[in-house]
Amino acid sequence: MTTWISRFLFLALAWSFISAVIAFEENDNHLAVVHIINSFPNNSEPVWVQCNSRGRKNNPKEFTLKVGEDFQWDVTLNTLYYCRALWGRVFASWHVFQPRRDVSHGTVYWQIRQDGFFLSWDNSSWVKREMWETE
Repeated sequence: MTTWISRFLFLALAWSFISAVIAFEENDNHLAVVHIINSFPNNSEPVWVQCNSRGRKNNPKEFTLKVGEDFQWDVTLNTLYYCRALWGRVFASWHVFQPRRDVSHGTVYWQIRQDGFFLSWDNSSWVKREMWETE
């Protein structure tokens, strides 16, 4: 009888542990959406962008945005994502998704403009966060 109870308790404990791990993984994998929008004037050259994450399996995103285009993808809430951009002779690097800054927002918008990189969580109120650099 004692062996049966021990086995039952062991299985119950193992099941609790597995359930906790699954719940943690599901919570860790909630997603937000990041948009990067090319807001240059008409007839401007496209912008080359490469984005990546830290602390996870690297799945780099590399794309070229023409004027008016919007590239978007899902990000994991507990992961830092950063991007690099190149436009002619200027370049930039910025954190496109920071968990502490962006975790309470389901969507993060970035506008790339001639005068810098602008952040919004509602796609209407924009704040300049980064600037272009030159060599």
